[in-house]
Amino acid sequence: MRNRYKYRTAYVELNGTHEICALAPCNDKEVFTYKNVDFYPHAIIPTLTKVLNMNYDRVIVDFGIININTLKEFMRCDVKLSVCTHSKWNNGTLSDTLNFFESNKITNSKGPKLLFNLVEKEKTIPNHYIKYQTAGFPYLEDPFLINSSLFGTLDKISERN
Repeated sequence: MRNRYKYRTAYVELNGTHEICALAPCNDKEVFTYKNVDFYPHAIIPTLTKVLNMNYDRVIVDFGIININTLKEFMRCDVKLSVCTHSKWNNGTLSDTLNFFESNKITNSKGPKLLFNLVEKEKTIPNHYIKYQTAGFPYLEDPFLINSSLFGTLDKISERN
């Protein structure tokens, strides 16, 4: 979406996975640029604070698996997305996430949108027992190559609460 709207965008990886380093060598780098997006791997809270003060149009923060240590920052976000799966082999993760939100008294009005990757044949979201807003998104081989038919979906998902 950055290229469509020409937003100055930063992506902050505020988790320990360092998966974003697969895009470019970033062993000791604080920041690298890929497809006109500034990526901050190995970030910690002071890095996030610094990035938020750098006048980006959009800052995407990857919290990894949400936990009590990152919940406060997550709840400050304008758009809160929790990427979930409802695969039969991994349905405990969705239950854990929902239980975490409920135990921390996160209501639907302040809570995240649950974003499901629709890779299974059924292509439906199990929202009959979910209290939060849900949205489905098709599997993308390359998330940097998004065709124009998906922009409406992206716009809807990224609406601010």
